Amino acid sequence: MSHYQFKTAGPLPPPALPADKLRLYHVDMNPYGHRVLLVLEAKKAKYEVYKLDPLRLPAWFKENNRRYKIPVLEVPTDHGDKYLFESVVICDYLDEKYPRNPLHSSDPFVKAQDRLLIERFNELIKGSLECFDTNFVFGSEQILQTMDIFEKELAFRGTNYFGGDRPGMLDYMIWPWLERLYLMRVVDQRKFDDKRHYFPNFADWGDLMQLDDVVKKHSRSPQEYFDYYKNVKTHSMGFYL
Repeated sequence: MSHYQFKTAGPLPPPALPADKLRLYHVDMNPYGHRVLLVLEAKKAKYEVYKLDPLRLPAWFKENNRRYKIPVLEVPTDHGDKYLFESVVICDYLDEKYPRNPLHSSDPFVKAQDRLLIERFNELIKGSLECFDTNFVFGSEQILQTMDIFEKELAFRGTNYFGGDRPGMLDYMIWPWLERLYLMRVVDQRKFDDKRHYFPNFADWGDLMQLDDVVKKHSRSPQEYFDYYKNVKTHSMGFYL
């Protein structure tokens, strides 16, 4: 069963939301929006997706979003539809709103640790930005250093996923960037595969994540990512990395 619809944002704002549906404003290929899509899917929420052109944002969208933040989740409330910003905040909201299939650990300390790892993962995001924006020449060392931290964390936990025996919030929060890193296989297949023995747990985790039904709903191929990042205009990169 499909829980979402894709539409394109036009010059007029969409109608008010029914009480049982959410609306995500998303730029195609944006990994932060990808995060939210994964959590929406994991929670089996009813939602629709409005695709935005980041260089031609509708006036009504900018009026309601003065900082031009993307993605945005529109939520029906007793006081009208409201906007939520920041992917981590949105995903935390969804985990609380839909208590079935909880993604955060019930242990407050583990939840706090996962939050810290999400913040630490920002280093890989920075490395990805530099790597993708320089035709995949620079930034890879920062990516490898961050991956080493997560490799050791998986080994310490002794589980297939950071969430235990199934993907949890941390898994879905970092997956969009890892999925994009598979484009490096297109750049140099041998070099990419040679790195597996440095990160055996992380490599196995990536293999399992690609088989996850939630991940498969919104996955793109390495070649699609490679073609996209090779041709994307530099001044719009912030919306996509």
